[in-house]
Amino acid sequence: MAAARPGAATQPLEAAEAARHAMVLAEDLGRPLDRARLGAWLCAHLLTLGRYEEVLARSREVLPLLAAPALDAEYLETLRVTALAAGEIGQFDVALDAAQELVRITAARDEDGPALSAAFVLAACFERMGDSWQAIRLLSMALENHGPGAPDRPVLVANNALCAIGIGMAHKLRDTGADEEARSVIDRARAAGESARELLAGLSDPTYEVAVLGNLGEVLLHQGHLGQADAMLRSAHGLAVARGQQAYGWRIRASLGHGLLEQGRAAEALADMQALQQEMGEAAPPQTAIRVRGVMYRACKALGQFEAALGHLEVVERLERNRVTNQLRAQSRVFVTRTEAQEALRLAEQARLDAQVHRARAAEFAASAERDPLTGLGNRRHLERRFAELMPAGQPAERELALAQIDIDHFKAINDSHGHAAGDRVLVQLAHLLRENSRASDVLVRHGGEEFVVVLPGMSLGRAAEVCERLRARVAEHPWGREVPGLAVTISIGLCAAPPADAKALMLRADEALYRAKRSGRNRLVLGS
Repeated sequence: MAAARPGAATQPLEAAEAARHAMVLAEDLGRPLDRARLGAWLCAHLLTLGRYEEVLARSREVLPLLAAPALDAEYLETLRVTALAAGEIGQFDVALDAAQELVRITAARDEDGPALSAAFVLAACFERMGDSWQAIRLLSMALENHGPGAPDRPVLVANNALCAIGIGMAHKLRDTGADEEARSVIDRARAAGESARELLAGLSDPTYEVAVLGNLGEVLLHQGHLGQADAMLRSAHGLAVARGQQAYGWRIRASLGHGLLEQGRAAEALADMQALQQEMGEAAPPQTAIRVRGVMYRACKALGQFEAALGHLEVVERLERNRVTNQLRAQSRVFVTRTEAQEALRLAEQARLDAQVHRARAAEFAASAERDPLTGLGNRRHLERRFAELMPAGQPAERELALAQIDIDHFKAINDSHGHAAGDRVLVQLAHLLRENSRASDVLVRHGGEEFVVVLPGMSLGRAAEVCERLRARVAEHPWGREVPGLAVTISIGLCAAPPADAKALMLRADEALYRAKRSGRNRLVLGS
């Protein structure tokens, strides 16, 4: 057991063999707790070795044996290992099951470290499923919420993951024309990687020493620091080989191949990737296989071997299609097979009720004086009535509520430069964008002129800020020039939230925030105090 314990000096392959041997002895000696603990350790070693299929086969046997309170740490660790291994080979339903169970357990505990670790695992699932943006948002929020109180290791792991996910995003953005976004992503990845490296100095963690150095080396490669990148990547690869961390070693070799390409050494890059592909064989992790094939495609293209380049590109596209198909299949399985089906029924019922609300509201608007004739949104009278329903006078608010005041920037200049007909088209289109980005329960009002009010029942200030920021970006990115040549439109938003649940106070606070947004440069969201 001493040789099998994670963190011991034993190499992963030797530790895995020690765990297998000790499990047999524990079974013979009638020591079920030790046997279960050793099974969890074996799963961890197999993950380090990149034997993901074996991890899943073992974890299915081990997890039911880890129910004893004395094995709580091993149970959580095996869930983590299962989620990461399943994500690597595209079994996203298994990965999500394990990750969500991990999040559920840790959320009920007042401990920052496990909660941050669980957020990392869930983010890793999202990243492997192709949603790097959601993964980064989740991890960034978790670091903000749990980082200050968490032990150093979970913070290191989360920052290293942010770095790795940023690298994946940079690969996705390659050749898409989004050069500025790619540079920003890599800059953030480097900051996270440097934070992880600083924490690593105070910890003894051979696994993450390889991962952190490998990720930072690839970031330097993307930033064009080819000499530094090569030295760091070769150092990380040497450590991975010496420590038996095969999967990490393969990924770093793919990065080294990328580096050779950047140095103009296409023939060497191609030869090295061909050797790596042969070494990995059927055991190649999908993401590493995609990167290797991508390097081979670019190398063949640079060498004028266009038929071979096309073959590698077709393999990359097939692997990507498989990943997307597995993602959709996993989401479908999770949707229909887990207890979330009950939540799905509730949401379906809510959708039906929302549709009724939409129909009732449309009929109400048509028959009343609560409708703005130009945009079709509610007017001030509608806002007053809905406020009275949502916040009855003298009664405390039963749930959260946010309110946003929105103003079109430089609207007078739009009218002066393009005419009032163009200004009306802007108002109508903005109303359309508001509808597209709102729920049936939200209150949408044209409050007068170019000013709009949005009331968001049941929404916290933080969530409302995400919704409003997304709306602000949608307006700024909308192709206004297609409707009126030369036209560009932005909005400023002031946002606040109850309590206190007083309509006049909320409007005043939102108005003050809107004023600050305009005074500080427009085209921005400002939160009210």
